[in-house]
Amino acid sequence: MTAPTEQDLWSRLGSARALPFGKGQIAATESLVRSADAEGMADLQYAARLSLVRAYTNGGEPAKSFVPFAWCLAKHDKGEGNEGWDYLLFWSFKSIVASLTDFPEVPLDRTYAVLDDMERRYRAAGYTMNPVHQHRQIVARHVGDHETAVEQYRLWHAAPRGEMSDCVGCEPSGKVGHLSRYGRFEEAVAVAEPVLGGTLACSEQPKWILSKLLLPFVRTGRLDEAARAHRQVYRTIRHNRLDLDLIPRHLEFCALTGNHVRGLEILERHLGWLGEAPSPYVEMEFCAAAALNLRLVADSGHRGTTVRRPDGEVSVQALHDELSERALGIAARFDARNGTGEQSDLIRAVLAAEPIVDRLPLSSTSPRPVSPPPESAAPSLPDTPEELAGLAEQHIRRSEDKAAEAVWAKFDELCPEPAGSLLARRLSGSASSSVDSDPEAAERDWLRAAELFAAEGAEVARHAAASKAGLARLERGEPEAALAVLSGAAEALAGLGDQEQHVRALLRWSMAFAVTDDLDAAFEILGRADAAATEIPADLTARLLLLRGELTARSGRLDEAREPVGRAAELFAEAGFADQEAHARLMAGRMTAATGDLEAAYATVRRAESAVTPGLRAQVRHTLGLLASDLDLLEEAVDHCRGEVADLTEAGDVAGAALAQLGLAAAAGRAGDALTAADAAEAAIEVLEKDGDEDELARARFLLAGAHRTLDQRDPALVLLEQVLGHFAAAGNEPAAGQAAETIGDILDELDRDGEAAESYQRAAEHFRTAEIPVDTVRNLRQAALSWQWAKESDQAFSVLAEAETSAADLEGDEPPVLWERAMVALNGGKLLAFAEQPEQALPRATAAVELFLALGATTEAAIAASLRARLLVELGRPAEARTATQAAIDGLPPEATEQIERLEDLLADLDEE
Repeated sequence: MTAPTEQDLWSRLGSARALPFGKGQIAATESLVRSADAEGMADLQYAARLSLVRAYTNGGEPAKSFVPFAWCLAKHDKGEGNEGWDYLLFWSFKSIVASLTDFPEVPLDRTYAVLDDMERRYRAAGYTMNPVHQHRQIVARHVGDHETAVEQYRLWHAAPRGEMSDCVGCEPSGKVGHLSRYGRFEEAVAVAEPVLGGTLACSEQPKWILSKLLLPFVRTGRLDEAARAHRQVYRTIRHNRLDLDLIPRHLEFCALTGNHVRGLEILERHLGWLGEAPSPYVEMEFCAAAALNLRLVADSGHRGTTVRRPDGEVSVQALHDELSERALGIAARFDARNGTGEQSDLIRAVLAAEPIVDRLPLSSTSPRPVSPPPESAAPSLPDTPEELAGLAEQHIRRSEDKAAEAVWAKFDELCPEPAGSLLARRLSGSASSSVDSDPEAAERDWLRAAELFAAEGAEVARHAAASKAGLARLERGEPEAALAVLSGAAEALAGLGDQEQHVRALLRWSMAFAVTDDLDAAFEILGRADAAATEIPADLTARLLLLRGELTARSGRLDEAREPVGRAAELFAEAGFADQEAHARLMAGRMTAATGDLEAAYATVRRAESAVTPGLRAQVRHTLGLLASDLDLLEEAVDHCRGEVADLTEAGDVAGAALAQLGLAAAAGRAGDALTAADAAEAAIEVLEKDGDEDELARARFLLAGAHRTLDQRDPALVLLEQVLGHFAAAGNEPAAGQAAETIGDILDELDRDGEAAESYQRAAEHFRTAEIPVDTVRNLRQAALSWQWAKESDQAFSVLAEAETSAADLEGDEPPVLWERAMVALNGGKLLAFAEQPEQALPRATAAVELFLALGATTEAAIAASLRARLLVELGRPAEARTATQAAIDGLPPEATEQIERLEDLLADLDEE
């Protein structure tokens, strides 16, 4: 095997430094150090060891950085270093000082000696003392020398920034830590504000500064900012073991805001990381913050609750005791080294802390908190079974199920063994509450009630009960038998002189015909009901109007249907039937939306928010969310979806609430609130993974991937999208599989993983081709061709380009999407051929792209294509044509395309100079 050249090894150093921090980078750099030593390459030995200091410090093994740092420092002092790496050597002083304090075995004198050496060298090199004061205050604060810490902070704050200062994102993070330690929380927030409002390129931000701001935010009453900071940062760090040092801040935050249950979840998720803590100091902080949450969980009555850990399960109380002892033991080691009690005092304070606020809601998927209604005394109930039965029947007529249950409960207490008509009324009440969940039992109870009423000679009640039994039979899926029962009951009631019960029976009969889609028969029976209804309660008139509106809408006459439904809503409102009014307004709103008048529909459904029953209220909010989204009222759409989740949760509909979370995730994503979208999608996935539709689970993962992508968490997004792609491909849903593959390609393109992006675009193209969606097929082929070119795979690029051009030529029609793809294929083809130094082949493509983009009014793209065409003409030795073509492009652009015209005019000026 040929020995590596010096150039090979330097190239390996560059590759190692480009790797993500962690074990992989450490291993690659350690290997390089060994190779440099074996080859005796002094400069590389020095550079590799300094790189190793950086790798150890940022890769979770800071204790290992001390030896290579000392080696490099000794070489530098002997004049055997490399000036080109002096910057990194001096910069490393900061991480070394910070790390020395984190290991109680390192004598304090050594830390002070390194600090003094750092100051001496910085002064000699002409660096500002800004970072020296910063690190002196860190050490002073650690040992409890508060007077020195405050003075060094003052000097740090006053000293000018320089080359060795932390970046503009990280330096304020350190200041927030100092100010928080001394209770100066308003100042801490003020120091951070310029950072939070700016754009940071630092890999440590904003997770570090937001984590340090959690306590100041809470202490200063900025609770919304605190909750958002926790959600934003924890989502970023939860999968990265190198961020273990930030986890204690989030554990402590959960405990201090009444979220110790969430703290327990976080603890359980990261407890296995504790064995790889980068330092005893981080281990101590984690144990203390974890023990605080465990104490609060235990105090709430859950001492015996078990916590999963890598070696099995342990009770909350036992784990609290273990971690508390562990934290205090490490603190004692620090204090023995420091000669103070500072660390033990801080740990005891954490262990004994109490919540600052009782409960800070963290999940944005919950409804916004509202003030609870004032408590009212329970209504007094009648004292006789007859009156109780009458009151319960009134509640049933108004769909007030819970109130009816309460009344029947007292009835059962007073009259545990009713007989005759009282028993019949009780059976009818039971049937009303069970008809949806158990129609067979409901039919049985109503038929038994009819028999009892008959025995008592109560013929009206008998046939009314039989009519209700007919609806239960319909619910059981026996329409013919049901219609026979319903018609018989209605005809019998016609001659008994009770107009109300007769009309109600006709209404049920008409509803049965509607269920069986016999609209003509339904209209006929409804007409008989209208004719018989001369003196009936307003709510019954409203029910007739509501059914007429529904039948009219189903007949295709939406405009005509809205009037009776609107009248029904008003009658229900006058009668105080809140849920029935809300249902009618919801129907009216949906009918209005179907006519295309979305604003009127939205206003109508808003009036249905008075619904009392959570299930109905959820339907209202679901519809409002859809309408608000269509009207581009994005924040309102999020609020409505959030309310739907809460309503379904209140109703105990776990599966429905999970699907509503998907609606919330989609709405929040459109509104630009990626954190809420991610929270909602994750909440849905938790339910759907246990018992849910696989397609909905894939949809949830797709939405979560989109949120991850927006939050710059592309790796987890890719994992999710591969799951989505696998599901839809296996299910034969080619369009959905194509969409997932294309999105994967887009993310890989953003990460500059061009070869992988090209492969994914080609996968997407195949799925879209199978689905016979040619425009999407062409789009992915042209994207793949470009990605292959960026990956320096020219043969692949031209092969796929040829396929894209053939597919684009086969597109039918001249609709804008078709013209756009033809134009983009032409432009991309021109670019690729120009890059391959084939201007003659590139020119006709660039010319075609200009013409197509101008036809579409795509001014930016037309200008890009025109610039390419001009450059190609120059390369072909035709500058006069280039000027003419550029001027023609300028003349073809609309006057308002000022930016594009200016660029082409600049190009024209360049051409004139040439």
